[in-house]
Amino acid sequence: MTKKTALSAVTVAGLAAAALLAFAAGRSAYAGVLGITLDPPTATNDVGTDHTVTATVGGVGPGALVTFEVTSGPNTGATFTCSPNADCTTDDTLEVSGTYTGDGGAGQDTIEACVEILLNGVSANALAGNGQPPCDTATKDWVQPTPTPTPTPTSTPTQTPSPTPTQAPAQLPGTGTQPPADADFPWLPVAIVALGAFALAGGVLLRRRAD
Repeated sequence: MTKKTALSAVTVAGLAAAALLAFAAGRSAYAGVLGITLDPPTATNDVGTDHTVTATVGGVGPGALVTFEVTSGPNTGATFTCSPNADCTTDDTLEVSGTYTGDGGAGQDTIEACVEILLNGVSANALAGNGQPPCDTATKDWVQPTPTPTPTPTSTPTQTPSPTPTQAPAQLPGTGTQPPADADFPWLPVAIVALGAFALAGGVLLRRRAD
């Protein structure tokens, strides 16, 4: 093959790739400029959870290959799992999602997703002279989970002892004189008994004198 022939082959390949991109961008049912967007563009999650970004590709039909990569941050180089197509190609809605786990600690990740148009296994972007495929980026902030507060134990209230009731002192009569200490002694019965005893003794004595 002469140099002229080789140059012509390269030129033809480049023109074919450019034509493919032009057809995809302006003349197909998916008319538009080849591009990609990531959603959500920003988000915040707890460390140790999963995060999913969805890439939407424009200007080309289903089956476009999308690559996901954490280019900076605590989870740089994390492995992504794609859905619904496990090979990370777009579905009929021109979308594909990538999910990874943020187990690298707190901080901010930069996520990049790029779309490749392949022509016989070769990047059509490179053949067309673009050098790099269309890409979009998103950021993800990872924070430590808020600790669950420990409930404060409920203290048992201390029982207050009931006061002992105090007896009121006996109240003296407000008026009148105090009765003597022996006011309750049965003087009358004692006097009667004493008089009877004297009478009996006198009678006995008189009888003895009469005898």
